[in-house]
Amino acid sequence: MELANGRLRLNKLGSDVPVSNITPAEALILHIVHQGNNGGSTFGEDFEKITVVSNDKRSDNDEVRRLSAKYAQCVNKKGDKLVKLIWPGIAPKLPQKFAELDWKNINYDGVEVSAINYITQAPVAANPTK
Repeated sequence: MELANGRLRLNKLGSDVPVSNITPAEALILHIVHQGNNGGSTFGEDFEKITVVSNDKRSDNDEVRRLSAKYAQCVNKKGDKLVKLIWPGIAPKLPQKFAELDWKNINYDGVEVSAINYITQAPVAANPTK
């Protein structure tokens, strides 16, 4: 499984942060979580801001466990875990190479990620009352 470094675009203005040693599956999760704010340009206009740096021999199941723990707070509005929505079942097949991801056609219409307060890990109300 490829590992890469890149720049994760957070908004349409171009604010970004560095990410390192991410797998194609993790890049996909980051894209789904952030595409609403960045206009779908999560890793550059043509995803050119990803550089493969090495390969890792972890299994798909190990990667799902790692991502499930790391992104446990990423849920849809029903409370379903994002990782399990993308890769359901007991033997998921994850992308091994970034070239396998069809970036321009990645679309998870049924997955609406809830806003999370990353300090408290609590869901943020969509329409908070005053």
